[in-house]
Amino acid sequence: MNAAQHAESHTQQRGTENVRTLGARLWTLAVAALTVSCANPTPPPGGPPDQLEPRVVRIAPSDGDTAVKPKAVIVDFDEIISETPSGAPDLAGLVVISPKSGDVRVAWKRSRMEIRPKDGFRDSAVYSLLIRPGIADLRGNRLDSAISLVFTTGGPIPNTSVNGELFDWVAGKAAPGAIVEAVSSRDTTLVYVSVADSSGRFRMRAVPPGEYLLRGYLDRNTNRNLERSEAFDSLRITLTDTLFAELYAYIHDTIPARIGEVALQDSSRRLQVTFDKPLSVSDTVLPTQFVVRTLPDSQPLPITVLSVRSRLQQALVDSLAKVASTDSAAKARAPAADTAKVDSAVLLAAKAREDSLARIKRRDSIAAAEAAAREERRLLALRGGRPLPEKDTTPPPVMKRPVPVTELLVQLDTALPPETRLLIEARDIVTLSGTKGSASRPLLTPKRDATPPKKDTAATKKDSAPQPADTASAKRDTASAPRQPVAPARDSVPPTRDTVPPRRDLALPRLRQ
Repeated sequence: MNAAQHAESHTQQRGTENVRTLGARLWTLAVAALTVSCANPTPPPGGPPDQLEPRVVRIAPSDGDTAVKPKAVIVDFDEIISETPSGAPDLAGLVVISPKSGDVRVAWKRSRMEIRPKDGFRDSAVYSLLIRPGIADLRGNRLDSAISLVFTTGGPIPNTSVNGELFDWVAGKAAPGAIVEAVSSRDTTLVYVSVADSSGRFRMRAVPPGEYLLRGYLDRNTNRNLERSEAFDSLRITLTDTLFAELYAYIHDTIPARIGEVALQDSSRRLQVTFDKPLSVSDTVLPTQFVVRTLPDSQPLPITVLSVRSRLQQALVDSLAKVASTDSAAKARAPAADTAKVDSAVLLAAKAREDSLARIKRRDSIAAAEAAAREERRLLALRGGRPLPEKDTTPPPVMKRPVPVTELLVQLDTALPPETRLLIEARDIVTLSGTKGSASRPLLTPKRDATPPKKDTAATKKDSAPQPADTASAKRDTASAPRQPVAPARDSVPPTRDTVPPRRDLALPRLRQ
């Protein structure tokens, strides 16, 4: 082979190697792109925008199946769902399996969820599965309704349920998303679980009859386990068919209450005492439980505590006193009149006002109904005729217990002395957990306000300025009055003797006749 042929062969070999290297690189990039696209699915481009939430097309096993032994519960949707739902860090955060069998494992398969407990499904057990609202598609369309089913791995499904309401007692409101558990008294490892909905209501279906410890707690760290620092409530129940329970969650501890802050009100005649724990709603705090002492000798002041009330009680007392004062003042100013005519006029005015309010309410309700109908037609057109999800029109639950307080208003008969170091002592205070103890807090009263009240300069100027009518009247009075002789003004300088002799008249000579 000559030099030219050798060079040509070398060139062809390098070109073949370059082509192979380029092909390998392109293949690597294609595999990487495919991997990324599978890990982070994105909505396909083109076409009309998707405004429909994902819909369940199949669940296996089905609701009501008995004597099945699945490895996992399969839920198929009509489109690809997102791995990051709304309201939870992952899909497992939306799934609740009852009874508990370890942590929940959820495998994401694009448009499918495969759900199973960590320890697997037990034999001869009744299982309830709940998927809370929050499943969303790739465009963020959220499924706002829950998915639930009941099946057994052996035996029939009992026709029982535990229903109830769970409240955050200290906050005075319902506790949405709280965990509710029913622990079997015969087997404490058998724990049935549910989650309160957005209104604080909960329901456990198909719980076998028996005795249980029913408890509900506010899962602050979302680990689905009751911690000592979390608010909870519990009670013993005996389930036969259907049962209703109310739970009032609060933090249980054995530490007595302490005074966190003391503030002065009402010109130092009222103390606002704030505790670091809620107080018992069944124990009344009496005025004799508060003592005001001086520091550093700790001698009690000769001051009487008139009343101890919560802020709500004090507002009610002040409102009643204001109404009574207004009514008495109105009665004192009102002239004597025919009571029959007054009553008739009042009734006519009240009836006219009632009719006017009824007409306004009827008009507003008709307008609201028409607007709701127009919005429903618009949503139906966007959804392609698919029916809208049903709205929960049930009113929110109402607490039947009073809200525990952490603040008390202590009314005194006299004002506290200014610039004095005092000790506010509360004795035998009972917390919401039932712990009794005493607490105290030092207080330094402020200086007395020595600033004189501001004078009304406008009124002063008005009084001092002469009025035209008064001036004219004064002039008329002066003109009509007779003139009085004016006494000469006395000179303050003492008189001096005149040194010039007085002038004498000279005698004129007589003329001769």
